[in-house]
Formats: sequence, C-alpha cells, structure tokens
Amino acid sequence: MNTLLSNLFSVNSIEYITICDNYKIIETSSNVKHFSDNPNQVKKGSDIRISFPELTGTEEILDEILQGEQNDFKLKGISRSLDNLSPLYIDIYIIKNHKENSQCKELMILVVDSTERMVMEQSLMQSANQANFLLRNLTASKQYIEQILTSMSDAMVTTTPSGNIKRINPATVTLLEYEETEIIGRHISSIFKGIEAAAFGEVEASCQTKSGKTIPVAVSCSMLQTDIEHFQGYVYIVRDMTERKQAELAKQQFMAMISHEIRTPITSVTGMATLLLNTEMTIEQRDFVETIYTSGIALHKIINDILDFSKIEAGKLEMEAQPFEVRRCIHEAIAILMPKAKEKALKLSFIDNTETPKMIVGDVTRVRQILVNLISNAIKFTSTGSIAIYVTPKQKTTNNTSADDSSNKLNTCTLQFAVKDTGVGIEASEQERLFKVFSQVNSSITRQYGGTGLGLAICKQLCELMGGTIWVESKKQKGSTFYFTIQVDAIPESVASVVCRGAEALTLPGLDVSSDAKIELIAQEHPLKILLVEDHAINQRMIKLMLQRMGYEPALANNGLEALDALRNQVYDVVLMDMQMPEMDGLTAAKHIQQEWAPSQRPVIIALTASTMWEQRERCLGVGIDNYLAKPLRIGELVEALKKCQQLENKLENQNEFISDYVPNYPLNTNSSIDSKALQEILYMADFNSAINAKEFLVETIDLYLDDAPKLLQDIQLAHSETNLKNLQRLTHTLSSTSATLGANHLGQLCKEVEEMVAQKSLTGIEAKISKIESEYQQVQIALLTERQKYST
Repeated sequence: MNTLLSNLFSVNSIEYITICDNYKIIETSSNVKHFSDNPNQVKKGSDIRISFPELTGTEEILDEILQGEQNDFKLKGISRSLDNLSPLYIDIYIIKNHKENSQCKELMILVVDSTERMVMEQSLMQSANQANFLLRNLTASKQYIEQILTSMSDAMVTTTPSGNIKRINPATVTLLEYEETEIIGRHISSIFKGIEAAAFGEVEASCQTKSGKTIPVAVSCSMLQTDIEHFQGYVYIVRDMTERKQAELAKQQFMAMISHEIRTPITSVTGMATLLLNTEMTIEQRDFVETIYTSGIALHKIINDILDFSKIEAGKLEMEAQPFEVRRCIHEAIAILMPKAKEKALKLSFIDNTETPKMIVGDVTRVRQILVNLISNAIKFTSTGSIAIYVTPKQKTTNNTSADDSSNKLNTCTLQFAVKDTGVGIEASEQERLFKVFSQVNSSITRQYGGTGLGLAICKQLCELMGGTIWVESKKQKGSTFYFTIQVDAIPESVASVVCRGAEALTLPGLDVSSDAKIELIAQEHPLKILLVEDHAINQRMIKLMLQRMGYEPALANNGLEALDALRNQVYDVVLMDMQMPEMDGLTAAKHIQQEWAPSQRPVIIALTASTMWEQRERCLGVGIDNYLAKPLRIGELVEALKKCQQLENKLENQNEFISDYVPNYPLNTNSSIDSKALQEILYMADFNSAINAKEFLVETIDLYLDDAPKLLQDIQLAHSETNLKNLQRLTHTLSSTSATLGANHLGQLCKEVEEMVAQKSLTGIEAKISKIESEYQQVQIALLTERQKYST
C-alpha cells in the first residue's frame, strides 16, 4: 500500500488487511491484530477466515466483489472482548483492491473501531426502550385514572390555585346537569355555594343544578402539589347528600314519633301509679303498684337513653349554662338512689372537698344524669361494702375582668368527679369496651344485671359536650372508680351567697311539693303579665285554662298583628305564640318583635306548635324565639317553660319532679277514635276553677270543635284543589292540634303528616291522606257525640 493511503488510514484509526483471491493474507497494518479473535494468525500467508471467523460463509460474496459483480460488503457491530473484559466493537468493510502488477486478484479489508458509536447507539436504544416503557405506563395510568374517574359515583372537580375549574368527571355532569364546557373555567364558588378556593377539610354546602334544583352536598378539598405549575391547584370531592339528609329527616321524624307514642303511655302508667300510691291500699296492692311504678320508671329511663343518644348523635342536644350548687346536685343524685343502696345495705356517701366551688355555671340536669348513671351502676355491681362520691377542682384560671370588679370574677376550672365502689371490678382488657355504644363487658352482664349498654356511652358524650372526659380505674374483685371531668365557670363566693339566699327566699315554706296548691301559688309568688296569641278557640280556651289554673289571667290575641298591637299598648313579660295563624304567623310576628323592641324591653317569646320536628324548633329559635312547646300542651310542660323565663330564673328548682309528673300524658286507646282520658284531663283542670262548671266547659269545648272541624275540612279540600300550600299547611296544623287536645290522636297524627308533607314539598299521596282525614273525622265525630252525651246529662 502506498504511503499516502497508509497515513490516511492511520489518522482515521482505520486498520487494513489485503488478501489474495485464495483468502491468504498478503499485507496488514501494524495494529490490526488487536481486533482479531486470533491475533497470532494475523500474518502473511495465513487464511483470513482464521483471524476473522466472521468472514467464514461470505466466500460467495467475496468472489462477486473480485469479479466486479458487487462493489463492497459490510459487517457492522462485531463484538470483541479485550483482556479487561471491556466491550469492543468493530466494523469490517471489504472492497476490491485495484493494484497493478499483482500476481492475483486482491481484496482490501478495512477494520474500524466502532466501540464509541456502538455504546452510544446501545445507550440511545436503552433510553428509547425506557421511554417507550414509560410512555406505555403513562398511557395505561391515564386510562386507569380515567376509568376510576368515570366509575366514581362522587363528583370530582379540579381547580387552579385561584379556584377556577380545570377538569370534572362524568359524575359532576350528572349531578349538576351542565355540560362539561359550561362548567370549565368557572370559579368553584359559583357552582357550590359556601365554598371558596382552598376550603380544606369536609364542609357542607349546596349546589344548584341547571334545572334549578338545589342539592345539599358534602365537599372535601385537598391540595395538588407538583413541581410543574400547570398541575398545581386543588381537587374537590363532592358527594350528593340528598339521600342522607332524607334519611336523617326520616330518623328525626321516627324519633319524634317514638317520643310521643312510647313516652306518653309510660308517663301515664307512672303517673297513675303515683296517684294510686297516695290512696289507701292493702300491703299486697301497694306492692303491686310499686312494681308497676318502678318498672315504668326503668322503661322510661331506657327510652330516655335512646332518645338522648339519638339527639347527641344528630348534634341536636343543647347544653344549658345556668348557675347551680355543686353539692346540692350531688346530694340530689344520692337521694334518688339512696333507697336502692339501702335495699342492699350499702353505705352511700359524699366526701366533700373544701376547695370545691359552692356554685358553678353549667347544665345541672346533665351533671346529675351522669352522677345518677355512675352511682346506679356502682349499686348494681356492688353486693357488699360502700360507694363514695368525690369532687375536686382542677386547673383553675381567672377570666379577664376589670380591677374594679375583681371580687366578682368568674373562675374557669375543671371539676373532677369520682364514684368509687367496692364491687366486682373490671378486667383491664375489658375496660375499653365500657364506653362504646351498646357494649357491655360481656353478655353475661346483660343476663345478670340487665341494661342496654347505652348509659356509659351517653355519659362519655355528655362529658365531651361539657369540655371534659370520662375514664375508669378498676381491678377484678377489688372495686372500681369512675372519674369524669367537666369544664365550668365557678361563681365567686360573694355572688354565690346572694344567689343561694335568693333561691331560698323563693321556696314556699310549709308546703308539700306534691300539693295542688303549689301550682296555684306560682302566679302569686312570681307575677308575670302573659299574652296568649292563638287563633283557634279550642286551643285558646285550653291554654287559658292552664294559665288560670296556675293563677295567671292572660291577655288574648288571635294572630300576629293583634299581638303586635297588644305589645305596643301594654308591657308583657311573656308571649305564648302559636306559629300557624292567619294574617300574620308566629315566626313573622317574632321577627317584628325582635326588630321593634330592644332586648332589654323585649318579652320572652315561647313558641306553640303541633310540629315535633327539630327543623321547626331551629327556625323558631333563629328568629328570636326563646323557647318551644309542642301541642297538645300539658300544664307541666308550660310551667317548665315559664321557669326558664328571665323573671323566673332559679326560682322553681324544688318543683322539678312534681311538675314533670303533675298531669300524665294519656295513651292512645286503639279501640276508639277518641282517647277518653284526654277529656278527663280537661275536666280535671277545669274543676280547679271555681268560676267554671267543668262538665259544661267540656261540652262547650266539644261543641266548638264539632262546629269548627267541618269548616276546616272544607277549607283543607279547597286549599288542596287550588294548590295553596301555605293555607293547606296552616289548616292541617290547626286541625291537628285541636284534635289532639280532645284526644283524637289518630286524626291529629294524620293532619300532622299532611302538614309535614307540605313543608317538605313531598306531595305524592297527599290526596289519599286527606281522604283518610275525612274518614277518620267521621269516626271522631261519632265518638265525641257519644262522650258529649255522657257529660251533658
């Protein structure tokens, strides 16, 4: 090879070999043997196929090149291994060597080091494979996420950091009834009312669909945090709460119905048993009645537990904040259970702590409830020994007040109560179950001692509502100590003494709390000017009679407009306000009173309504109404409501038990359209007014009802035919309350169902329900005429 070509190959790192047409090596470059599988065979006269075995099998191609039938031949990416096992790659190019004066036809084999290129190509190939793999995964992930979003029953909305909607899933389209293009780009708050950007946690809101329907929803929000700004923002998960709200409403309605249908007969049983115990009986008869009474009280407690738990679970239980004496509360709880302790010869005592404040602000009823439950359990599970109650103040702090008022500061503190017994004790492994709902230590406890497993669960929730907690320390066969804490405001000693003296001065000395005269003296001892606002004559007569029974002489108004006129001309302490009235209803009148009179001059407003639904009470309390009573009204409930008026605050504490049981709620007689005991109750109340002939009063009341009810039924039909829902709701409300007052409980319930259907705008089946009302009234009419005959002779 000439020098020029050899230098050219050297500069470009190309090695070469020339061979003859018999494949024998003629000439080689100096370094070509480094690329051979057999370096020692790279020499003149050696067969090229031994040095480079890759050429074996290419003889036909090589001959074609020698004959000029083919220009060249390439073998690329041939692998070699060096001594250090590093990869080595070469490319082989074969061309005809045009050499003059040669004794044979020659081929030139060029060997090029392609290691760098091959490594780069392999790296690129590997990267491409990885990219393809990632692309397939990304595509699959996208399909996976799309399928999840498509199959979600909850709506999903993603927004920019500023709250503009970027993407939604199909469930959002279904929920809102808008097309995707109509939603994208809008602000989240324009779709979901009450929701702003970055509304973290779960909140309740509402949305309005394209068709105008308002839907309650639960919305939870999370932040989307990525390195790419485009993918930053928030994701909202939106759940339609319509069915849940309907279920909650159904539960509330059921509990309201249970409250009436179960507690009413139980109260009747215990009330009648109480009356019987005050009569002369044989020892055996007294035992029978006492059994009836204690069984009724036990059943009443179970029902109260269930209702309390339902209220707590629904977040509807309200805690009062009234001043009360701590020690008196404890002594009352002990007094309630002392007879049970004596039956088992157990010592029941209160260990006082001098540092415990005399009076605190809190809910005395709920504190007493917890104490009674814990002491009752202690008595139940203790066969011999003693039970002790302790109270200790903890973590006292002073609220901020002026220096001039330092002696009257309210001290916020934690009170720790303890009930210690010497009973059977509880294994440590079983103590966690105690405060769970419907849970007891084991099934044998229920068989041996009874109970529902609700008591301690309710105690736990009550403690938490009062800012405290509850726990137990116990060892098997060595007794138990139940602790609970509550957060309270302690009243300073100077103020507490004044409050206590005031309460004692208002106690009626020398008078038995079960005396009928107690009710009559309420108005004398605590005079109140009362305005009764009621549009219906029967309800007006009955409530007026109750107030007269208590010693009051109320002023009367037939609707909200008359009530406002009366209040402008005369100062009243209390307004008893019916909610459903013509011209102006109770809610509207209450709003006017709130707007027109300053709080210090405004009378206490007590709402009267036949509805037992929590929503109705919330609407009442939301417009400045102070309390709420359900019809048909009972005198005990009315006195309890008057107790809570500002003018009677802390004045009637000693009458709690008497008022609760004073007039029993009579049960529905399922064999008749009229509960005759309700009529007896009217007689019983009217008989206390010397100016009234009780039987004539009852007959007149029945006549009023029989004269008015057909007109109401006619107006109900007219309101239904005209789709006048406001009138339909008001008329059924009126007929419900007046019917229940006279013992037509089933008719009253039918009217109440129609009223609530109208309130919820659920009118399916309402026509059939109105027909039932008319049919039931025919039976009521016959029954009342029969009862009227009894009392008019």
